[in-house]
Amino acid sequence: MDDRSLVAVAEQAAATAKVLRNPIEGATVIYDDGSISRGCRLEFDDPSLDQDSVSNAVAAGRSVGAYRPLRIAVYSPVIDGLPELNVDCLQRLKAVSADGLEVIFSSGSGDRVTRSLSELLAAAGV
Repeated sequence: MDDRSLVAVAEQAAATAKVLRNPIEGATVIYDDGSISRGCRLEFDDPSLDQDSVSNAVAAGRSVGAYRPLRIAVYSPVIDGLPELNVDCLQRLKAVSADGLEVIFSSGSGDRVTRSLSELLAAAGV
């Protein structure tokens, strides 16, 4: 699956998001075995129960036997810039990802930016 298709599937996943405080968000994950999963942001009255789209997609993949994320697309129609991954999500990815994991970010404006997990971890100070 090419990057454009990966982002398009993440956009479809975002349509199923349940949000209260943030924009909708969807993610698509490709694993080193070729399998694909997707997830959406879920927000609840108690913010400690919220789940970001990437963690949701990784959990969905693991539930069917996919273990090592290789490439991820994240879509969220944020007003300025691109979607971001929080530190908790980055730490989860660090624990389960394949070497060389890359994340493609899209806000739907047509621009896509790809960052390696190591770049994202360094920027977050992890």
